[in-house]
Amino acid sequence: MKSLCILLFIILLTVNSGPVFSQEAEKKIALTFEYVPFMKPMGFYRARELSNMILRHLEQEKIQAAGFVVQSKVEDDPSTYVVLDDWASQGHTLGNQTWGDADYNELQHQHFFEHVRDGQKHLRTIARAHPVNFRFLRFPYLHEGNTEKKKKRIRKDLRRRSYRIAHVSVKTAVNFFNRPFVRSQTEYPEKLDALKEQYLSHVMASLDYAEKQSQAVFGRNIPHILQLHMGVATSLMLKPLIDELKSRGYGFVTLVEALDDPAYSTLEEYVGPLGLIFTDRVAFTRGLPFDEGSGVDSSALEKDLESFLER
Repeated sequence: MKSLCILLFIILLTVNSGPVFSQEAEKKIALTFEYVPFMKPMGFYRARELSNMILRHLEQEKIQAAGFVVQSKVEDDPSTYVVLDDWASQGHTLGNQTWGDADYNELQHQHFFEHVRDGQKHLRTIARAHPVNFRFLRFPYLHEGNTEKKKKRIRKDLRRRSYRIAHVSVKTAVNFFNRPFVRSQTEYPEKLDALKEQYLSHVMASLDYAEKQSQAVFGRNIPHILQLHMGVATSLMLKPLIDELKSRGYGFVTLVEALDDPAYSTLEEYVGPLGLIFTDRVAFTRGLPFDEGSGVDSSALEKDLESFLER
């Protein structure tokens, strides 16, 4: 009888104490990298060196990421095709960022879709060597159509070809850090540490905005999809960035796992010139407030980084 009472007490204590893991421990984020295989300036690095830095950290942390290929970059430097093979052979997703990083807002639908189609050439070759599904499109500049007709047409064409839109929920402008990082390594080495802090602060501020909007729009913190860019800055900063995300309670998921969350199937009807994160597209649709830069002021950041090295 005494043993039975003790057992019942333990059961009641477990039920009343709630789940062992808090919501903080259930935060999820997918890492995505634009401008594969490289983004200039690279300083004294080669494209594969920078890529291997990223891949090494991803392997150490057992993270499966997604990279979006701009095929014209491979054609400019055919030796960088090996970067695509490196990513696919290590189990990472490769998607399409069009042939020439084409801005849909600036092109007619037909011309943009030619960029999508032509952007598949090397991805098709990779898919024959590795079991990867390359049919993910990252809209350059997050511009998904500035007229209702264009938006409807591109979605129809993507569905017909079994493409999924690789949405973004955390927008960044880390590409603007590449040039300051290159210059600081040769001209201003004493400022490199401060630049690293700025990089992390920028990404975390973007994540703060994304979390706030996620709660406002969906009532929860959805699995986030983080926009990063290939280049010197991200290659050097990926490890501390991963550590910072882990310290905020985030675990890492694949792009597909994030996109499979019901939030990313929510109706969004934004049409216009802005490069909005998915959450803000839904906010617009529901008449909720959102920031036109989705938490990022690229122009201000670029000016601040330019002046930083001269101070």
